[in-house]
Amino acid sequence: MEKPSNLFEYVETLSEQGKAYFHELESLIHEADPEVRGTLFVHQPYFYAPRYETVKFHHRPSVMMTFFKDHLNVFAQANRKYEPLLTDYRFTEKHNMQIRYDQPLHRDLLVSLFKDSLHPEAV
Repeated sequence: MEKPSNLFEYVETLSEQGKAYFHELESLIHEADPEVRGTLFVHQPYFYAPRYETVKFHHRPSVMMTFFKDHLNVFAQANRKYEPLLTDYRFTEKHNMQIRYDQPLHRDLLVSLFKDSLHPEAV
Protein backbone atom coordinates (compact mmCIF):
# COMPACT_ATOMS: atom_id res chain seq x y z
CA MET A 1 0.00 0.00 0.00
CA GLU A 2 1.33 3.44 -0.95
CA LYS A 3 1.86 6.04 1.74
CA PRO A 4 -0.57 8.96 1.69
CA SER A 5 0.69 12.04 -0.15
CA ASN A 6 -1.62 14.63 1.48
CA LEU A 7 -3.78 15.14 4.57
CA PHE A 8 -6.98 14.01 2.85
CA GLU A 9 -5.41 10.69 1.82
CA TYR A 10 -3.94 10.29 5.31
CA VAL A 11 -7.27 10.79 7.06
CA GLU A 12 -8.86 8.18 4.78
CA THR A 13 -6.45 5.57 6.22
CA LEU A 14 -7.66 6.16 9.81
CA SER A 15 -10.29 4.22 11.72
CA GLU A 16 -13.62 5.94 12.32
CA GLN A 17 -12.46 6.92 15.81
CA GLY A 18 -9.18 8.21 14.43
CA LYS A 19 -11.01 10.27 11.80
CA ALA A 20 -13.31 11.79 14.42
CA TYR A 21 -10.39 12.77 16.66
CA PHE A 22 -8.40 14.11 13.72
CA HIS A 23 -11.25 16.38 12.64
CA GLU A 24 -11.89 17.58 16.20
CA LEU A 25 -8.21 18.33 16.81
CA GLU A 26 -7.84 19.97 13.41
CA SER A 27 -10.76 22.23 14.32
CA LEU A 28 -9.12 23.15 17.64
CA ILE A 29 -5.84 23.89 15.87
CA HIS A 30 -7.69 26.21 13.46
CA GLU A 31 -9.37 27.84 16.44
CA ALA A 32 -5.91 28.49 17.90
CA ASP A 33 -4.78 30.00 14.59
CA PRO A 34 -7.22 30.40 11.68
CA GLU A 35 -4.29 30.89 9.28
CA VAL A 36 -2.63 27.56 10.18
CA ARG A 37 -1.53 25.29 7.35
CA GLY A 38 -1.65 21.53 7.43
CA THR A 39 0.53 19.09 5.55
CA LEU A 40 2.26 15.77 6.02
CA PHE A 41 5.73 15.60 7.54
CA VAL A 42 7.32 12.17 7.85
CA HIS A 43 3.92 10.83 6.72
CA GLN A 44 2.10 12.35 9.74
CA PRO A 45 -0.30 15.31 10.06
CA TYR A 46 1.70 18.47 10.71
CA PHE A 47 0.33 21.99 11.33
CA TYR A 48 2.26 25.27 11.35
CA ALA A 49 1.71 29.01 11.05
CA PRO A 50 2.46 30.38 7.55
CA ARG A 51 4.87 32.98 8.87
CA TYR A 52 7.26 30.15 9.84
CA GLU A 53 7.15 28.51 6.42
CA THR A 54 10.80 29.38 5.70
CA VAL A 55 11.98 27.71 8.92
CA LYS A 56 13.09 24.07 8.51
CA PHE A 57 10.46 21.53 9.57
CA HIS A 58 12.35 20.27 12.66
CA HIS A 59 12.79 23.82 13.99
CA ARG A 60 9.40 25.28 13.03
CA PRO A 61 6.82 25.93 15.78
CA SER A 62 4.23 23.29 15.01
CA VAL A 63 1.78 20.63 16.11
CA MET A 64 2.18 17.09 14.81
CA MET A 65 0.00 14.05 15.42
CA THR A 66 0.45 10.33 15.03
CA PHE A 67 -2.49 7.94 15.11
CA PHE A 68 -2.55 4.38 16.41
CA LYS A 69 -5.19 1.69 16.87
CA ASP A 70 -6.51 2.95 20.23
CA HIS A 71 -4.88 6.35 20.75
CA LEU A 72 -3.08 9.27 19.18
CA ASN A 73 0.03 11.18 20.14
CA VAL A 74 0.36 14.95 19.94
CA PHE A 75 3.83 16.43 19.54
CA ALA A 76 3.78 20.12 20.44
CA GLN A 77 6.27 22.52 21.95
CA ALA A 78 3.90 23.60 24.75
CA ASN A 79 3.15 20.04 25.95
CA ARG A 80 5.55 20.36 28.88
CA LYS A 81 3.86 23.59 30.04
CA TYR A 82 0.35 22.05 29.87
CA GLU A 83 1.23 18.62 31.24
CA PRO A 84 0.27 19.55 34.85
CA LEU A 85 -3.12 20.80 33.60
CA LEU A 86 -3.95 17.85 31.35
CA THR A 87 -3.64 15.08 33.92
CA ASP A 88 -6.26 12.91 32.19
CA TYR A 89 -3.81 12.32 29.36
CA ARG A 90 -0.59 10.35 29.48
CA PHE A 91 2.68 12.12 28.69
CA THR A 92 5.80 10.27 27.64
CA GLU A 93 9.30 10.95 28.97
CA LYS A 94 9.78 13.28 26.00
CA HIS A 95 6.52 15.09 26.87
CA ASN A 96 4.51 13.76 23.95
CA MET A 97 0.83 13.76 24.85
CA GLN A 98 -1.12 10.54 24.40
CA ILE A 99 -4.91 10.67 24.10
CA ARG A 100 -6.89 7.45 24.05
CA TYR A 101 -9.92 7.39 21.75
CA ASP A 102 -12.24 6.84 24.72
CA GLN A 103 -11.12 10.07 26.41
CA PRO A 104 -12.87 13.41 26.07
CA LEU A 105 -10.95 16.33 24.59
CA HIS A 106 -10.27 19.24 26.94
CA ARG A 107 -11.09 21.77 24.25
CA ASP A 108 -10.14 25.07 25.94
CA LEU A 109 -6.83 23.76 27.27
CA LEU A 110 -5.97 22.16 23.94
CA VAL A 111 -6.70 25.39 22.05
CA SER A 112 -4.36 27.24 24.44
CA LEU A 113 -1.70 24.54 24.08
CA PHE A 114 -1.93 24.71 20.28
CA LYS A 115 -1.79 28.52 20.29
CA ASP A 116 1.32 28.48 22.51
CA SER A 117 2.93 25.81 20.34
CA LEU A 118 2.24 27.58 17.04
CA HIS A 119 3.28 31.02 18.35
CA PRO A 120 5.77 30.50 21.20
CA GLU A 121 6.97 34.11 21.07
CA ALA A 122 3.51 35.31 22.11
CA VAL A 123 3.72 33.42 25.41
